[in-house]
Amino acid sequence: MQKKSLTSICQSGYFRGMTFTPKHDRFREVILKHLERQEFMKHIGCTLTTIEPGYVEAVIDLQQHHQQQIGLVHGGVTATIADVAAGFAGFTLVGEHEHTVTAEIKVSYLAKAVGSRLRAVGRVVKAGRMMHFCEADVYCEVEGGSEVLVARATTTMAVITPSKAP
Repeated sequence: MQKKSLTSICQSGYFRGMTFTPKHDRFREVILKHLERQEFMKHIGCTLTTIEPGYVEAVIDLQQHHQQQIGLVHGGVTATIADVAAGFAGFTLVGEHEHTVTAEIKVSYLAKAVGSRLRAVGRVVKAGRMMHFCEADVYCEVEGGSEVLVARATTTMAVITPSKAP
C-alpha cells in the first residue's frame, strides 16, 4: 500500500465536506510541548510528523524492544500509536487550556506488524463540545518501503479542563 498524502486523504471521503477550525493558533506548539512531557512516548520513540486541524500522523521507528515473543510488533505498541494519533487529532480542536483524554478505544488488528516503522494516521470524525470521535489507521512499513494496514482504531476523546493546566 502506498503512503497517501494529506491532500489525498482529505479528498478520500474522510474529510469530504468537513472542515475543522482550531480554537487557537498555537495548537501545533502546544501539542509538541505536551508530547515532550510524555516520557512513555520518548521511551518508545514516538514522534509526530504532521499536525493539522483534525489530523495527525505519528511514527515509531521499530526496534527489538517493540516486539513481542515471536518477533511481531507488540499489540500494545500498535494500540499506543493509534491512541496518540487519534488523541492529538482531537487535541488540535480544543481550546488552549483544554486537553483531550481517551475515554474509549477499540483497536482492530488486521494484519501482523513486522517491519521497520509504524505510522498512524489520526482523524477527527466528529468534534463535539464534550467529546470528539476519532479514528486512526496504523500502517507498518515493510521491506521495499511499502506499507501494510495493520490496525484500525476508533476512539472517543473526552475534552477536559484540568484544574491546574501545566
